[in-house]
Amino acid sequence: MLSKFLKLINWKNFNTFLLLTFTWIFIPLFLVEIVMIVLEPYLFKGLYQYDSDLGFRVRPYINGNNQFGFNDRDYPLQKDQNKFRLLVVSDSFNWAGGKEGNYTALLEKKFENYYAKNQVDVINVGYPGTHTGEQLTMLKKYGLQYNPDLVVLGFFVGNDFRDADPERKRIIVNGIYIDIDKEDELIIFGYPIIGRSRLLMFLQQKYKVYQELQRAKQDSAQLFSSYLVASLNLASAPIIEREKSPGILSEKAFLRVEKSRLKFCKIRDLFGGKRDDNINYIFQSISEMQKLLKSRNIDFIVAIYPDEYQVNDELLNDIFAEYDDLKRESYNTTCQQEILIKFLKANGIPYIDMLDRFRREQKNRPLYLLREPHWNSAGNLLAADILFDYLLKDIDKFFE
Repeated sequence: MLSKFLKLINWKNFNTFLLLTFTWIFIPLFLVEIVMIVLEPYLFKGLYQYDSDLGFRVRPYINGNNQFGFNDRDYPLQKDQNKFRLLVVSDSFNWAGGKEGNYTALLEKKFENYYAKNQVDVINVGYPGTHTGEQLTMLKKYGLQYNPDLVVLGFFVGNDFRDADPERKRIIVNGIYIDIDKEDELIIFGYPIIGRSRLLMFLQQKYKVYQELQRAKQDSAQLFSSYLVASLNLASAPIIEREKSPGILSEKAFLRVEKSRLKFCKIRDLFGGKRDDNINYIFQSISEMQKLLKSRNIDFIVAIYPDEYQVNDELLNDIFAEYDDLKRESYNTTCQQEILIKFLKANGIPYIDMLDRFRREQKNRPLYLLREPHWNSAGNLLAADILFDYLLKDIDKFFE
């Protein structure tokens, strides 16, 4: 039967069909892939660009940022000897609130008000999506050009340990984050070459963003309805609408993110050594940063930023309610602070733990954006207050 079927096929027409398919479909797709590699610097001019050392960086002078792509104005690289200069090195927390509303800008304004003139430069040095190991490279390549007196490392417990895979390198390809193994990176003529279809990744990413935006819109509509119903209840307490950002997630997506962060603190995994590679990589990076700064007579402090689930009991309860597989007794929700502080004390590195202040203030007002892991305006202001109170004494000594 099969032989009869094969005899019925017009092989000439079939071969023509294959040739046309290859010519009109596969060759154009292949050419699109080549174009997306070669013309990437010209076709994709979004917020991020490829960097051979860091993997990626923020593009300079876009959306008001500075010459190194940091969320700040330009400062002269030659430091004024009559001023105190500090760098705040961190991740996307250095972008929340924009250039003027970020805690680094608010901290500089507090020093300006205190001294009645601009005596203290607070320079924002941070790229979103980075952890301490990558921030060390960022500090070496760009940050130290500012010749600071002090470096404050902002450590976000929510993902800095979790993301610190010693083999990971996060690169930017056609405007999309991609995590690769450091040993697998291949660069030809200055372009990163990856073993995946750039066109397919681009389309998948756009579709994923579209889906998440639709879910976020639905959640926002439901949230508005709940506010409306509550406001019509005359016996209810006043409703305070949470501050939002353009990057608001759907409720399920946000809880999924917070769950992944909480899972780092599963007691059994910690005692079983599953987190040791990440933890040791962070320790190694902080130690190297400490030695580097000490060799240049630059002071060093670590500021520890809490995750929202650590200060907002309602959010923590929502996580455990959403995921039945999580048992509260199986998690130490402050494990990141405990692990890091033990290391910092053992190595004589000063630190600022913001957890207690944020817990207290969270009872009075929200400190984080709605369904978005970063601080709102109140959180940025509180972080600036905490840093100001801690740093003021030492900076005063500089001017004596």
